[in-house]
Amino acid sequence: MRIHQVGSALGYGDAVTNHMLALDRLLRGWGLATALYGHTVEPRLGEVAAPDTAYRDDDPSDLLIYHYSVYCPNIDLFRRSRHRKLLIYHNITPAHFYTPYHEELERLCQRGRDALPLLRECELGVGVSEYNRRELVEAGFAPDRTAVLPILLDLDAFSSTRRDEKVFRRLSQSAGANLLFVGRGAPNKAHGDLLKLLAAYRQSVDPHAHLWLVGSRFLPRYDAVLDRLAQRLGVADAVTFTDRVSLAELKAYYAGASVFVCASQHEGLCVPLLEAMVFGVPILARAAAAVPDTLGASGVLYHTADYGVLAETVGVLVGDEGLRGQVVAGQRRRLADFAPHRVAAQWRATLLALGIPIGDEVRV
Repeated sequence: MRIHQVGSALGYGDAVTNHMLALDRLLRGWGLATALYGHTVEPRLGEVAAPDTAYRDDDPSDLLIYHYSVYCPNIDLFRRSRHRKLLIYHNITPAHFYTPYHEELERLCQRGRDALPLLRECELGVGVSEYNRRELVEAGFAPDRTAVLPILLDLDAFSSTRRDEKVFRRLSQSAGANLLFVGRGAPNKAHGDLLKLLAAYRQSVDPHAHLWLVGSRFLPRYDAVLDRLAQRLGVADAVTFTDRVSLAELKAYYAGASVFVCASQHEGLCVPLLEAMVFGVPILARAAAAVPDTLGASGVLYHTADYGVLAETVGVLVGDEGLRGQVVAGQRRRLADFAPHRVAAQWRATLLALGIPIGDEVRV
């Protein structure tokens, strides 16, 4: 008996790929035979994953775990497989966010969302957040065959990686507060709102504040819109778009951040919120999509983009040590719900319910 995981594009640093790798380590730690596949596999992952063309469904006792985050041709692999099947839905960005910027991504996102009902013939449909689970039910999945299984965080990767001191010095030597957001340069992330927040914050609270936008830039049209907006707002010299960074650099950005700001309009989970919790960075985030599910009762949520009010809120989170400590403490309590041993126990119970034999010991 083997547990197969199949995803779309397996790449270094990708959140879905990281989840697959962490789950694979957990399963192997329980003595289970495993295999990883992707429709595309980054060369650096070639030793641990194979192209999905190598997948075989010869043994009907096997389990297929399919990670769904965008339309991919291997959706047909999942549908025709004779294995027991578990779907993990990471959510798909609504297509309209890409309409002005990238026609192909718009098409893939729409096709992916349209195809979700075709995947409901499985033993279990899992969302990495309650928001995602509800979307499965809306797509026709039977409610009693859905569940929430949080993402497996690889906290060891952060603790075993030395931060980039050059990056950390840049932030620690800043004359003002360091506002941080981590996420790829996609329109649903609403980077423009963060630029407006920065402008308001520099005008009314801290004229030396800097905004660090950490994440890949892959949409030239969207990038150009943001660059023009930064110029128009007069904050071009106070914002840094990093593009893709290493884990050591990412650790330095979190370590040097004053506050984590998130204006995203659509998230299926938002792993950077959890990473900010790990580093004790207070969070201000828009209450949209899965973000309230991820934060729970922690952080500071907002519903209306009143940039003056938001700027004052950031100022309090940066300057009021008492309140900052309360917010960070609440985030630590919430982070405990994502502790690897707790998530591992949930996975163990789920797999046992599916008839997968596992020993008594939960090893993470």
